[in-house]
Amino acid sequence: MTQAYPPWGEPQPSGNPAPQPGFPQVPPGIPPAQPAFPQAPPAFPQAPAGFPPAHPDVPQAQPGGYQGYYDQQPPAHPGYYQQQQPGYPATGATAIAITMRYAPIAFLLGLFTPVLTVNGQPVPVAWKRPAVLPVAPGQYHVHAHVPYLIPTRIGKADLVVNIGPGQTADLEYRAPLIAFLRGALGPAPQRYPGMAAAVAINVIALVAVIVGVFGVVNGRGGAGGPDFSLPTGKTPAIGHLPDNGVPSFPVDPSFPAVPTFPGQEPESTPTTAAPAAGEPVLRPGATVRKVAGATFAAGEKSYTMAFKGWPFAFRTPPTWGCIGGKIDLPDTLAWVCVNEQDSSGGERTGIILRPCPAACSVATRQKMDKEWFLETAGLKRVNAVTQFRQTAKNAKGKYQLEFSHFFTDPATKKKYQVGVDAQALPLKKSSAQKVVNDIFSQTTF
Repeated sequence: MTQAYPPWGEPQPSGNPAPQPGFPQVPPGIPPAQPAFPQAPPAFPQAPAGFPPAHPDVPQAQPGGYQGYYDQQPPAHPGYYQQQQPGYPATGATAIAITMRYAPIAFLLGLFTPVLTVNGQPVPVAWKRPAVLPVAPGQYHVHAHVPYLIPTRIGKADLVVNIGPGQTADLEYRAPLIAFLRGALGPAPQRYPGMAAAVAINVIALVAVIVGVFGVVNGRGGAGGPDFSLPTGKTPAIGHLPDNGVPSFPVDPSFPAVPTFPGQEPESTPTTAAPAAGEPVLRPGATVRKVAGATFAAGEKSYTMAFKGWPFAFRTPPTWGCIGGKIDLPDTLAWVCVNEQDSSGGERTGIILRPCPAACSVATRQKMDKEWFLETAGLKRVNAVTQFRQTAKNAKGKYQLEFSHFFTDPATKKKYQVGVDAQALPLKKSSAQKVVNDIFSQTTF
């Protein structure tokens, strides 16, 4: 039975002293091999018992016809590795080659140095630069991750590789595109984990940006005015009230009065048979008034919009819905109503409500009208507290009807300004006119 040779110069298993330089000792009948060859394999077989070891310059032939060679360098052991130096010949060597990568859209990962360990020992690596680690044949545990902010480690990946003599394990690590996913580690090439989810998230974000830009661009236009935009906080659900069976709104005007504006965010009213507390109701017996164009006919289908905290309700076409909005005017509530089922007509109506401070004098009303209309050219006066302006085709190619009306809430004696900016393509302008005229009718007592 043969045993592995210990390093040169140490006592041999047979008890013979280590060979001394200059005294070659070759067993009879065993021809010497070539001198001065590189390191022997880790499992070099031992000479038969009783034979003295060979001189270091004359290696001994082994049983079975295999000739091995050794020198005074220690044999490689599993777990021993050293990163390859520039110019180090790797031909025929056993090694682990690994490349660390991140996706271009995750470019921020390039600010962090990846971490690689082999059998728990750190190995210096860099992104997109192959690292070659000469190792002895055996089994190795490879681990990789990326240090980050939150969480502190992302893309953890582990792999156990078995490497035979003269083999190179060509591996690739790819960092995930979503922080909470594991990385990909294995034979090259690998895929980026989370690619599909990241693409979907980016598409949704892009659509949201486009919709937001479209919403701002399609706000106030034409003759000008404060721009409507979507709210930054919660968006109330769209709600409607039925047009039948609602009680009459009290009518007892006492104009003018000093208002105190409600300080709560408006909420839409769900479709119910009776209004909830704080919700306005439609006055079905209100006198039909108009500033221009069409009005709702008797029996015509419509939805009643009743915003909580507002002192009036009004009707829209049955396919419309409203959401809370924002506008760059102080102490102002704003809603935006659109045709939810058919956007081809470009129907969009912005409605504001704000208190008229102090006694709501003529000078105060003029100031508030200027803030709402911005430009006074083309305005027509219906009465002392009502003005409007029609534009056959504004800069966006839409019909536009702008409206301002001051009124006193008969129930609270508070006074408000209601402003409307209704737009639609010319063929659909009647819907814009109906909403404006209904608001005028419901706020005139």
